[in-house]
Amino acid sequence: MNLTEAREKLAAVLAPIADDDPDVLVSLVDSLEPPALMIGWDDPMLEAPTTACLSTGRLAITVVAGRLVPGEGVSTLEDLIAYTHRRLRADSGAWAIDVTSGPRRFDMAQTTYLAARITVRVTIT
Repeated sequence: MNLTEAREKLAAVLAPIADDDPDVLVSLVDSLEPPALMIGWDDPMLEAPTTACLSTGRLAITVVAGRLVPGEGVSTLEDLIAYTHRRLRADSGAWAIDVTSGPRRFDMAQTTYLAARITVRVTIT
């Protein structure tokens, strides 16, 4: 796939199917309603071509479980990570999971959320 379609294709793979699936955001936003998956580019965005002029792109999925408050937030986050991994594996192996972070705080619009980051690799033509 080419660089300009990678985010949209990843969003289509993760798009909600059931009513309780998380929203998928593919652009920079200034607010969100958890649970949500936010797609953006990771660093390095592109790795140098290896063979046949193919590069490796690195996309980041920020998995946002909810506001950072005491309670069952980590379990919710673990469920969202497992959901995201299942959906990625179901797409014919196009998305290689590179790394998944542990729980972390994620700040947006003066609100602190519980989140994790999943980085995937994809071949870019």
